[in-house]
Amino acid sequence: MPARGDLPEGAPAWIDLGARDLDAAITFYTSLFDWEHVSLGEEFGDYGHFLLQGEPVAGVGPLQDEDQPAAWSVYLWTTDVDATAARVTEHGGTVLQGPEDVPGQGRFLKTRDPTGAPVAFWQAYDNRGFTTVGEPGAPAWFELWTNDYETAVAYYRDVAGWDTHELPNDEGLRYTTHGKGDDSYAGIYDATSDLGEHGTPSWVVYFGTSDVDASVARARALGVAIHGDPQDSPYGRMVGVQDPNDTWFQLISV
Repeated sequence: MPARGDLPEGAPAWIDLGARDLDAAITFYTSLFDWEHVSLGEEFGDYGHFLLQGEPVAGVGPLQDEDQPAAWSVYLWTTDVDATAARVTEHGGTVLQGPEDVPGQGRFLKTRDPTGAPVAFWQAYDNRGFTTVGEPGAPAWFELWTNDYETAVAYYRDVAGWDTHELPNDEGLRYTTHGKGDDSYAGIYDATSDLGEHGTPSWVVYFGTSDVDASVARARALGVAIHGDPQDSPYGRMVGVQDPNDTWFQLISV
């Protein structure tokens, strides 16, 4: 389905990949999802877009620092990135870069939330982010894994403007969404059992596929690691994949 035209504050609007080996990343993702890659050129530091049927679904570029981990970054929608930057510091987050303009595109801010997870913000000018979500080959869900759940929920409510809704606590699962039910945009997962007390929280991106098992076979043929076997869930069949840059993402059936 098309991305919703009028996004609420704090809804994911864009994702991009920082890659140690840019060529390997481009080859892998264009092969796995039938994406097209378009470079924006040296003027933009070899940053480029992945396109699905001609529409942008993600960005990709080389790491800016050798010590920077390869990772998918999530950009949350804001109508005032400078005000967001002030709230970040006020509520215990850290500003890493920006706010800065991307000429003709928008204004961005890179931060770290108080639980340790990197997260960015995007104020659009002409570029309103990805235009397709929830379809095969497109971003389908966005999820913060944290071991400081209560701090994270309060932070994204107060800083990013989330409309927080906690799901029923089934079998000890603690999970909060931005928006309710089918109208939700992203989630916060209490991942203490996965991360432990000292693990590093992070945002996880889910990509849609019409056939998780076929996508897994394709990923394996491309030489990457799969985290276990695909599992069925109330939200679809899913599995974790590690790309050639050791960056983790999830596949989910749509």
